[in-house]
Amino acid sequence: MILFRMLIVLFIYCWPIHLYAGGIYWIGEDEGGIYFQTDSDGGWYIHPQDLKYFKIGEKGTYRITSDRYGTYIMTDKREKFYLDMEARKQLEREISKFNETQYEQISQRETEIIISDNQILVPVLLGYQGREIDALLLLDTGASIIILHKDLADQLNIRQAQVTMLLGVDGKAIPAYVAKLNFARLGPYQKENIYAGIIQHEGPGLAHQGLLGMNFLQGLEYRIDFKRQVIIWKQ
Repeated sequence: MILFRMLIVLFIYCWPIHLYAGGIYWIGEDEGGIYFQTDSDGGWYIHPQDLKYFKIGEKGTYRITSDRYGTYIMTDKREKFYLDMEARKQLEREISKFNETQYEQISQRETEIIISDNQILVPVLLGYQGREIDALLLLDTGASIIILHKDLADQLNIRQAQVTMLLGVDGKAIPAYVAKLNFARLGPYQKENIYAGIIQHEGPGLAHQGLLGMNFLQGLEYRIDFKRQVIIWKQ
């Protein structure tokens, strides 16, 4: 006698069902309940009304196929269990949404950086009058404002800037321009209408295109994971 049952509610692993395939199954139990697990098509928790047809620790072979009533698993004991495919699809959608949310939360908490020669280089998105550009800036808590090298400022097409003098690390005054960016964004943080100094870099080439100064970093809580090379933001 072939038993027609519905094997539900949730599946344990989420890879696709292979129609007309099969393999080995076993019956297990965890905090979620008693489940039907396969070696290649995932697993399902068994509905309470069907528990009498299974025994924990039981093993056997199965195959998956379908008919006009739906997709089902046939065990070597000739028991036929229709699968709740709608519940599976719904769970797939929920898991996909959950994974996207988790990824977004992780990406908002951490930002990949480059650490080289004890320098911390960070990816910053800069915006100016409709233009946006990704820049690699040196994180510098000793700089009072953002500093951009002139070639980077030229890529942003910065034209409206005021002439000024900035103090270098050696205390010497450096001729510079100051302009107001529409925004600067790093990780989950964006600061708008933020000033940046523009200098003409002279000397050997650098890995970075300027400095990320305190007018952006002030008030932000973070720590540097040097091993993983990420900024971990405290939100």
